[in-house]
Amino acid sequence: MSPLIWQFAWRNLMRRKRRTILTLIAIIIGVASTFAVIAAVDSAQKAFPIYLEEAFGKADFTIYGTDAYFSEEVLKEAQKIEGAEVVAALKENTKLYLEDETISAIQKRVVLTGYSNLDTDLTKFKVLKGDLSAGGAIITDKTAAIMNLDVGQTLSFETDQGIKTIEISAIVRYTNELMGPSNWGMAKYHHWSVAVPLSVVQDWYDLSGKVQGILVKAHQESDLAKVEQQVDALTKRYDDIYMQPVIIEYSMDQLDSYFIALYIAGFLGIALSAFVIFNSLFVSVKERKKEFAALKTIGFTSTQLQIMVLTEVLLFSIIGTVIGLLIGYGFGLVLKSLFFMLVGVFDDSKMEIWKGILFSSLAGLFVPIVASLYPIRQAGKVTVIEALHENRATKSYGNKWLLILGILLIGSAFFIKHLLLVVPLMIGIALIFPYLFHMFGFLLKPIYKVVFGFSGEVATLNLNRNLVRTAMTSLILCLGIAMIVLMSSLNWAMLQTYERVIYSSYGGNLDIMFHHIEKEDLGLLKNIDGIVDAETYALTSAVWILNDQKRRLPIFGVDEETADRFPMFAASGISHSEMIQNLKKDEIILDKISFKVWGGKIGETISLQTLQGTQSFKVVAVVESMKNSGYSAFMGKNHFKENFGLKYERNALVLKDENTSPLQLRERVFAQFGERIEEMWGPEDWVTVIGMQYTSSFSIINVLVILSLIVSGIGITNTLMINIMERIREIGMMRAVGITRKQIIRMIQYEGLGFGLVSTILGCIIGVIIIYITSSFLEINTLTFDFEVSWVILLLCTLFGLAISLFASFSPAKRAAKTDLSEALRYE
Repeated sequence: MSPLIWQFAWRNLMRRKRRTILTLIAIIIGVASTFAVIAAVDSAQKAFPIYLEEAFGKADFTIYGTDAYFSEEVLKEAQKIEGAEVVAALKENTKLYLEDETISAIQKRVVLTGYSNLDTDLTKFKVLKGDLSAGGAIITDKTAAIMNLDVGQTLSFETDQGIKTIEISAIVRYTNELMGPSNWGMAKYHHWSVAVPLSVVQDWYDLSGKVQGILVKAHQESDLAKVEQQVDALTKRYDDIYMQPVIIEYSMDQLDSYFIALYIAGFLGIALSAFVIFNSLFVSVKERKKEFAALKTIGFTSTQLQIMVLTEVLLFSIIGTVIGLLIGYGFGLVLKSLFFMLVGVFDDSKMEIWKGILFSSLAGLFVPIVASLYPIRQAGKVTVIEALHENRATKSYGNKWLLILGILLIGSAFFIKHLLLVVPLMIGIALIFPYLFHMFGFLLKPIYKVVFGFSGEVATLNLNRNLVRTAMTSLILCLGIAMIVLMSSLNWAMLQTYERVIYSSYGGNLDIMFHHIEKEDLGLLKNIDGIVDAETYALTSAVWILNDQKRRLPIFGVDEETADRFPMFAASGISHSEMIQNLKKDEIILDKISFKVWGGKIGETISLQTLQGTQSFKVVAVVESMKNSGYSAFMGKNHFKENFGLKYERNALVLKDENTSPLQLRERVFAQFGERIEEMWGPEDWVTVIGMQYTSSFSIINVLVILSLIVSGIGITNTLMINIMERIREIGMMRAVGITRKQIIRMIQYEGLGFGLVSTILGCIIGVIIIYITSSFLEINTLTFDFEVSWVILLLCTLFGLAISLFASFSPAKRAAKTDLSEALRYE
């Protein structure tokens, strides 16, 4: 193409600057949202397994004790293992010693971890400042910033031996081993973490010669089997220790539905921009029929005219794509950070952009070209005779075969058991939408006439003058409203389901994790004011042999005598105590998630590593539970001890009276046990966490949909502006016979409101239909939801859709009111 053609294309685009700019914005939003979603999802899929490996896979094997501590002699033996690196760890709970009275005791909780070697691949601390081998305390950069600390300053702790002070020798990057609260407010719910030399913890807590665990890592992957044999031989020489392999489990399957929803929301913007482009070009071609006819009279061919229009499309597509990629990169960084924060991944890797650049660039160029094919074809078909005829509005609905295809696509969506059903459903809706729009416009006409009088009657007539164009504009807003109704309702329904399951299976009003529980602790717990009852339970993470691969399976040891008072799973038709009492030594209960991962049937067996070696356990029941995020198994406490040999427990469940609030319960428990408590969680805390995670996740999707709704607003503005330009003489005649500017403004605004009413009503109906379909198959963490519609959500979505349409009609209405009477009567 010659430079002259590009200049000619630019001049034609600038003839209608407002329309061109609005169309350009639609392309920018579509490209930016597409790029951001692809880049963020790709970055997550690549970084998530790497993060898990770095955070939890630093060791290959861990040696634990059946009691709270075991002899440091085991460490000396383990250090003789050939081809491996070995580090011992010892954790104790303590409190910060601070003179600041505004900081409560519960906010001062610290888990102090002693390592026999702090500078090793088994810790992988990334030093930002200081020296790991200097013999002092190690804290993260986040902790240092919150506490305003630096290397060389000191930390003081309250211990059994009195106040102990240690110098900070290094500040490291935030890591899983030293996780801490993000501010002092969050310290009420999560403890601080500090690493120190092993000898420091042993000295401060009178635990000389004691350790809690030993981490073992093979130097080379080829040495792994040999190292495992040596570790296994070592543990068999002692009665009070056992070995567990470190197993990294990660699956993106549970995120697949979320990623698909993100893709749909992201691509919605570019798809809707296609309608805006189509409308703009279609009207532009109609406006320029006389120009095209004149060009044909001087020798231009149909192909040359089509190339001219195509050049205009390419020009604003290239500009919109470039700007969209720049904006999309920034949006992608924000989206990546939000997503990583929601799933708890702390990753500073670069964003994966090349796939996003490729697909969003193709979309930014390809979608406008596809959307412009019909208008371009029409430009080439313009004849001189046709150009002399007056352009009249048409009420044509479109091809009836498209109506039949649309109905078939909508019907097919009812048989697709996947979130991708929205694709054929929305395509089908798009094909039949002119008929739906006409039907609702017909119903709207008498209402408008009664409510708004003459202005409303004229507005409904104008809505049907160019039925296909107005219907396609309304469709853009309709699909956006349908997506918001769907995502908001899914969020609401899932939260209702989670809350029900959490409160029915949490086991009490508070779950406390101690460093370890002494014999007298249960009595002390029951005597705390406001506590009605309390019970301890056993928990271990067993090695599960599944399809010849090792996985971890958290197993709860449940006391049959207290199972009904402290239900850790939801049972129906039989009491909890009966279920536990009926269990044999080689029988086990799985929750829904572990049952689904297993893939077997009730009555079949699973293989677990026990003190007696690998044994088979018969699965006798499947239950709903939210313990350990819903991935767990249950057996009787006595059988649990026989199989796994743990002689100590760390967890206790508490029931409170009606007059004690959750916060009062927490404070009283902490006042009794202090720094011995590592964590305290109640069902309301878990509901809040789940609520924040899912609400934030769906909010990300809704932000993308709202960007698409901005595109729909642009479409409405464009269509109304086009309609006004086509009715310039009509508006002039109305002004000539006494219609005021205010009446003209109201007329255009009522027309815009009509777009909003039809779009939001149909959008809400479509959204409810999708909710109904998805309620039959969609599940998150094996939890499904019942079909139920929140009228509050429907009302808010309706108001939002009407607000967009009214806002979009403001500028066209103002433009119409400013039309000069003499200019309008001269307009052709």
